Amino acid sequence: MRALTVSEGGTKNMKSFPRDAKQVQETAIRCRKLVTRRALISAGASVLPIPGADVTVDVTLMIGIINSINREFGLSPQQIQLLSTEERLRMFQIITATGSAWAGRYITKTLVTATLQKLSVKLTAAQASKLIPILGIAASAGISFGALKWIGNQHIKDCVNIATAFNEQGRPWQDS
Repeated sequence: MRALTVSEGGTKNMKSFPRDAKQVQETAIRCRKLVTRRALISAGASVLPIPGADVTVDVTLMIGIINSINREFGLSPQQIQLLSTEERLRMFQIITATGSAWAGRYITKTLVTATLQKLSVKLTAAQASKLIPILGIAASAGISFGALKWIGNQHIKDCVNIATAFNEQGRPWQDS
């Protein structure tokens, strides 16, 4: 088994690529739990009466969620760089074929903000709903929770498809 590690201001233990369907599903379950926990934090932040605080928290949480999911599935840019040239090419072809906007990429504030802008109607509704006491706060929390959970779960689905396709095309970690 290859252990993938990378130095980012210190050594971080990176997950290896899920090697079979069982590992892919276990990874997906772990990631869904992570997304739910972070979405709850987002919902909690949305009840703060500070305008824009929830958007700042959402962007920060999204960056963390997507990077964590990528690492769990072995799809961070650093982990992909550790693959052989042939494996990297195959991986990027699969990522492109799935249409994933997040896998294998450096997740930046700009990238996350662009995605959240696509959900801007929901986010604007969440901001406006804060003007209505209690019900507005509850609606804002629900919208923040739902948006973050939806984006996170969509990315998990993409990563499961990528991992499954990569495994079906051959297992580079098995000795010939």
